[in-house]
Amino acid sequence: MAAVRLRKAFRYPEESDDDREELDEEEQDRVIQQLQQQNEARNAQYSLVFTAIPLVSTLTFLPSLFTAQSFGERLLSLLGILSLLATAYMMRLAPLHPDRKGKKPLSPENERLEKIHSALLPVNGAVGVLLTLIYLLFLRGGSSFIISPVLYLIPGVMLAVILLAKDTMLSVDLATLKDLQYEYKGA
Repeated sequence: MAAVRLRKAFRYPEESDDDREELDEEEQDRVIQQLQQQNEARNAQYSLVFTAIPLVSTLTFLPSLFTAQSFGERLLSLLGILSLLATAYMMRLAPLHPDRKGKKPLSPENERLEKIHSALLPVNGAVGVLLTLIYLLFLRGGSSFIISPVLYLIPGVMLAVILLAKDTMLSVDLATLKDLQYEYKGA
């Protein structure tokens, strides 16, 4: 016996919006504030964790900084440590949202700090690229360095991870949710 196919008549979906409750303005504000507090708490946790990772990573360069026999190895280790410290600084203290829309004039101290923050990323990126190039040069020839040349990749990788984490933290924008608020007109 062939499979029997029963045909069902097409029906429009029932519009049963009666069970859905609308939120009034106060409830919307409360929900948005709650989401904002959760987002700020999560950002604080991410900031703490992603600040600690580069700081702990500096420990890989400390042995060669103190026991290296060549000036070059000490310099490279110092560059690695400075790059990781700058990465930790960028994660912890650099502002997430650059609040520069011409609304308020910056004091000379804040202007100097903003210039440092804007220059920190390119300089740190250049150090990461330099250490990566040194790693690639060590692949061709043997090295007599105390630390493994693969450790020179750590500053660049940490910088990339921190930039990705900051980008993820910035991707949550509750201002658009505030714009979607509607005014509930009661019955």
